[in-house]
Amino acid sequence: MFIQLNVYAVTLMYAYCYGDPTSRIVAYCKIWYYLLQATSMMFRWMLAAACLDRYVLSSANAHLRRFASVHIARRVVVAIVLIWIVFPVHRLIIYGLRTGSCAIVYGYVGALYDGIFTIINACGIPIPIMVICSLLIRRNLTKKRERRNFNADQQRRTSNNEHLQRKRDQQALIMLFVQIFVYVNLTLPWMVYMIYDAISLNILNKSADRLAIERFMLFLTATVIFLFPTASFYLYTLTSSMFRKELLNMLGPILCFKCSNNNRRIEPITNTNAQRRLTIQRPTI
Repeated sequence: MFIQLNVYAVTLMYAYCYGDPTSRIVAYCKIWYYLLQATSMMFRWMLAAACLDRYVLSSANAHLRRFASVHIARRVVVAIVLIWIVFPVHRLIIYGLRTGSCAIVYGYVGALYDGIFTIINACGIPIPIMVICSLLIRRNLTKKRERRNFNADQQRRTSNNEHLQRKRDQQALIMLFVQIFVYVNLTLPWMVYMIYDAISLNILNKSADRLAIERFMLFLTATVIFLFPTASFYLYTLTSSMFRKELLNMLGPILCFKCSNNNRRIEPITNTNAQRRLTIQRPTI
């Protein structure tokens, strides 16, 4: 998502100052739309893979929990990156310059294929995976609590640990549900626009005002999606007290170190030899 934001923002800032390069350079037009879809799909599918990893990690099946390892996660990330480097190649073919703007030049069939492809892979597959995994995680955590409560004696001996673990499970589940809820709501306007765009492709006599409104809505809905990665920190901070506590524990030593550096005092070194009392012996008569 960070790469997509840079690609999107740099082009817009350059367009405001020097004109839109996507409407003048054919190669830039093709590469820009290709990079937007590739990076966007990488982010969405990695988010869905993270939800799947959480489900596997919370499972009671030991064989299934083996897949929640670092080396498998690295392989999944590499596979997602490679897949979404190859899959959006069709955008390098179907996009080009048409009537002074970067658009699909292969007519209704190419635009319909791109719209359906984007809707299915951006929303149709990742969102159900995230919702189903969150429900399965909730079921796994419920079964986990039932197994802990099975032995009453053990529960009395570890009542504090049980309460702490239950609180962690509840807050982790709340954070997951809030994350999915915000992601779906931020992605829904863009998905609705993509469905509208796929339906209205056969309308050729669009007025200039309608084209301007559609372009503005595309810009608005695409920009709203970028709020999700920036809002994750604030969502976790607002919904989880344990996350706030861990954040304060992490920032506490840094702040204390900075305060201790600012409050250093310079004291003179006292010489004990100089402070010794001088004794004068009186002469005897």
